[in-house]
Amino acid sequence: MRRRILVLLLAFLPLLLRLYPERDEYVALIQEGDAHASLKEYSFAARAYRQAATIRPGSPAPLLRLGNTFLAQAWYDRAQAALLMAHSSGGWTPELRLRMGQLYQGMGLKAEAIAQWEAALAQEPDLAQARLQLGWAYLSSELWDGASEAFEEILTRRDSVHRECWQSARYALGLLLAPKEPEQALHHLQIAAGGDDRAMADKAIILGADLQQIPPGADPAHAAALLGQAYLRVEAWSLARRMLAQAVTAEPAYAEVRAYLGHAMDHLGQPAEAERQLLLAVRLAPAETLPRYLLGLHYRRHGKPGEAALQFRQALEQDQRNAALYAELGKAWLAQHNYVDAEIAFRSAAELEPEHQGFQLLLARFYVEQLIKVRSLGLPAARKAVQLDPTDARAFDVLGWTYYLLGSPEQAENALSRAVALDPELPAARYHLGVVLLRRGRLAEANYQLWRAVDLDRQGYYRSQAWRTLGLPSE
Repeated sequence: MRRRILVLLLAFLPLLLRLYPERDEYVALIQEGDAHASLKEYSFAARAYRQAATIRPGSPAPLLRLGNTFLAQAWYDRAQAALLMAHSSGGWTPELRLRMGQLYQGMGLKAEAIAQWEAALAQEPDLAQARLQLGWAYLSSELWDGASEAFEEILTRRDSVHRECWQSARYALGLLLAPKEPEQALHHLQIAAGGDDRAMADKAIILGADLQQIPPGADPAHAAALLGQAYLRVEAWSLARRMLAQAVTAEPAYAEVRAYLGHAMDHLGQPAEAERQLLLAVRLAPAETLPRYLLGLHYRRHGKPGEAALQFRQALEQDQRNAALYAELGKAWLAQHNYVDAEIAFRSAAELEPEHQGFQLLLARFYVEQLIKVRSLGLPAARKAVQLDPTDARAFDVLGWTYYLLGSPEQAENALSRAVALDPELPAARYHLGVVLLRRGRLAEANYQLWRAVDLDRQGYYRSQAWRTLGLPSE
């Protein structure tokens, strides 16, 4: 009997020896992909997951990871293909439904996204990520009670997975409770302000400070207007519309608040109603700057630069030293290819506020991107932008690209490397550094930077430029 077992083991030994290296390679590829994904090196992660999927074609794990990677890059067609392949391999799992919901959300299919997250939670009630996504989807859909319940449910759980979602849930409850329970809202916002997500922490600080500025016994319409503007500052558009609409209903002649209402509606995909509110605000207060400014932004956002320029010019008649109006007027003229007037407007903004780094950077970018007076005016403007804020990666990016255009690749590399160090997720700096390194003959380093631009720019200009520079076929 023992001899027979030994013979069988010897017979299967070559097969076992082949299987274990395959398993080790599969695990190594998954780990490699996860490591790249954690660093947002999505292109490299996708390669590793694809290789893992070829080793185990029946496993949904690498396909789920691959789909998630494409979601992070906003490559929704590729994400959908990978996730459907994962479904073919493993059926409808809670994680797959979570990712499909994210896919639908990215595609603008809000109802389909909600349906997927609700189905995921029906299968796995403790899936914190799905509950968090569902809460934010309810909030943006103005399903306030459902949103509150979802976020409060997250806070009732004490495990580490739910704790990872606490900051977002606290911030969301701060948003939701601000109109009726400001003290409780401040409590949530103060906790959210200490979380790891710095962008969310900053918003919690801003909203908390604004909330404390609203007098306890303020007139309801005035309080609603102040809170609506606070929501605008943190880009909580649906809540802003809710409060501003209340204020306008109580005070129909409140032109400034009506303009803010139109601005919120614009961001919520209601351009016709936004324009109606903004035009009414202008008629109510034709001598005020804000309604015309926001109406100009509306026209520029919707591809009407001529109408935008008219509003900015009329606003400047009332406020001739408003640098922000000159900056927006320059953008409107630039969209019409009116480079002479655009330059005058950008220079006016920078001269009116010479210590404002943003206007100086805007002027520098105009000269560099339009290839106009790069050496005589573009370079000094870029240098000044860096001097005004030596922590701004965008300024170093513009300065580095200016040096490149002027034929100084070493100085260009130094400035662009500084930009990448200051903000590793700035696609423009990655692309520009890749081009400079390519010119300097450092192919491997250049390719890495170009791939990083592809990873970090979600369907934008630098992603497409990097794609072409890498010599790849059309996306």
